[in-house]
Amino acid sequence: MKKCAIIILLSLTLSLLWGDSKNKKLNIGILNGPSAIPAAYLIENNSEYDFQIFSGADLEIPKLLKGEIDIGILPPNAAAKLWEKSAGNLAALAIIGEGNLSLLTTDSSYKNLQSLEGKTVYCAGRGATPEYVFRHILTEKQINNVRLDFSIPNPEIAGSLISGKAEYILVPEPFATVALMKGKNAGVKKIEDISTFFEENFPMTLLVCNRKTLETKEKEIGEYLALYKKAVQWTCSNPKEAGLLVEKHTLGLNANIAAASIPNGRYVFIPASQGKDRIESILKLFQNQNPESVGTKLPDSEFYR
Repeated sequence: MKKCAIIILLSLTLSLLWGDSKNKKLNIGILNGPSAIPAAYLIENNSEYDFQIFSGADLEIPKLLKGEIDIGILPPNAAAKLWEKSAGNLAALAIIGEGNLSLLTTDSSYKNLQSLEGKTVYCAGRGATPEYVFRHILTEKQINNVRLDFSIPNPEIAGSLISGKAEYILVPEPFATVALMKGKNAGVKKIEDISTFFEENFPMTLLVCNRKTLETKEKEIGEYLALYKKAVQWTCSNPKEAGLLVEKHTLGLNANIAAASIPNGRYVFIPASQGKDRIESILKLFQNQNPESVGTKLPDSEFYR
């Protein structure tokens, strides 16, 4: 009897602390790190949602497919592959992050991209947006003799430039901000904003949802999207306060780094239906270099809410 009473008491305690996800409006998946920054405001101010934090997209995707998560965050190419794998059981809701890639160096002789001939650039993300975008630019500029090295983990890539192990790095936020903040004495400088090589900045992260959820909870999803748009606006206007919330809710970054990276984070809210051309453009860039990176075909119009 005592054992049963303890179990019941523990269950009630956990329910009070964490709430019952079945009674929440929506189950929201968040990826630890920079894409989670605007979500800190939502976690702080909206207890009617069940927020689940994941260390990587590979852990989030199975739950999206099963419908255990209603809304998640994915790179465009991962979303396209999942759309095909799930036979269309995925929808893109909005572009929430644009290209924030930077090329940094300690090489004082750098003049332009042609200066990279014969050089090694340490890149964050094999088979991800940084690699494919940068290879596209190098091809466009007819720069052929540049080696991309993916051997340094993302959290260590800024330190590798500061220590002299790497001469050039290609990184998204907040890694660029970390390198610049900590590498002043080492001569670290930002030499290229990769978005400037495109007429329109390219999407890097999408808000996506399970298609069945969209069909059954369209009103609730519309409400969440309005809140997310507000969260993006608040985050961009209040970087210091947003940084404190990111650290408070243990979203993978400390307050100072999160706050410093927000102005360069390119957080946006563009409904997928309005950003369709831009999403398709980045998917075609992937497809032209490696068709398998987006699946065998691009998503149809039903993909875009």
